[in-house]
Amino acid sequence: MKSLAVTAATAAVLLATGVQPVAHAAAPPAADPAEFTVDTTSDAVDADASDGRCLTDSGACSLRAAVMAANARPGSTITLPPGRYRLTIPPDPRLINGDNPDPTTGDLNVAAPITIKGAGARTTVVDANRLDRAFRMQADSRLSDLTITGGVTRQRELPITDTGGGAIANGHHMTLRRVTVSGNSAGYGGGIFNVPDSHLDLIDSTVSGNVAGEAGGIRFDDTGTVTNSTIADNRVTNPGDRPGSLAGYGGGIDIRGRGPVEILNSTITGNRSSDGGGGINIAPAYLDSLPSPIPDIIDLPLGRMMLRNSIIAGNTVDGAPADCKKAFATIASQGNNLDGDGSCRLTGAGDLPSRAPLIGPLADNGGPTDTVALLPGSPALDAADGCPATDQRGVARPQGAACDIGAYERTP
Repeated sequence: MKSLAVTAATAAVLLATGVQPVAHAAAPPAADPAEFTVDTTSDAVDADASDGRCLTDSGACSLRAAVMAANARPGSTITLPPGRYRLTIPPDPRLINGDNPDPTTGDLNVAAPITIKGAGARTTVVDANRLDRAFRMQADSRLSDLTITGGVTRQRELPITDTGGGAIANGHHMTLRRVTVSGNSAGYGGGIFNVPDSHLDLIDSTVSGNVAGEAGGIRFDDTGTVTNSTIADNRVTNPGDRPGSLAGYGGGIDIRGRGPVEILNSTITGNRSSDGGGGINIAPAYLDSLPSPIPDIIDLPLGRMMLRNSIIAGNTVDGAPADCKKAFATIASQGNNLDGDGSCRLTGAGDLPSRAPLIGPLADNGGPTDTVALLPGSPALDAADGCPATDQRGVARPQGAACDIGAYERTP
């Protein structure tokens, strides 16, 4: 019975996002990679998606048209100047989600490897306008220097109640660098949903203020890394049971896959959930590859998360402190982490369990994305061992005798 239930859960999650994992065949390249510069903030389709040129009927190059043209020229780069790129074409309920979603309506469907470069997260904004999620990634992608907001997933073509990935549904290898994902909502993964066989690298970025029924900020159903990044003020509500789900879990990050997820030099704070871990919840859901029936002894670690030089503090479940919760999984410390309430059970060298971090609110502390500053006297000051060359804002590390724990390096 357990094996059948988990298989149904897997199917439900893949339906929820409408994203297919790596297994589906990619379309053959139509042309060499190109560089497209968007010159309008209007949401208009490409006049001819097959010719590999970014041209709408008016002769402009919109973001939607650039994505459609890039799909015909794998490996292309899209440059987004400063501006607010608001999606205005709602999804068409007559069209079917799946391997070939409609690129002319709803979210932006990335079907070929792509790079999208903004001018800065404070000046380049992709706004899904609460019509749909912003991006559906069906190929490898790299996004940098922009904000993604206003994404809302809702029931459309599929006979299910909730959908996944308020801002982004990721089905391949995605890298976000100096990106803000904020103000999005979904049934699963208010900010980002990573389906099985996907990978996310989140670098120098902020995921904040997103809302979901499960996984308020990010849901990992496979592998990923979070480096020099802030996961803050995301929220999970419990709307009741749903297929294959434990609703209400993972305010900041919810990990359901069996592959490793690493969190390095990052800050996870102010996240809320109605169950599970307010900051981090790890409880693998994809057990289809285990022998059937599942053995009685299943207390081996099936999910794996590694923490290093990171702050997990100030997260709550129903108002009570709850930074971490795990089931059939390990939270392995690689040292020098701070856990506000002790629930992450840190035992590595230099760890600071059950310590008040003395941090400020999420704010513009300089740099391309919002961060959470360390206050004077914070135990995280000079308490890290090894770190990236800069913090999330681009400030050189270390500023004192050693690097600071978390995504923020305090300057004298």
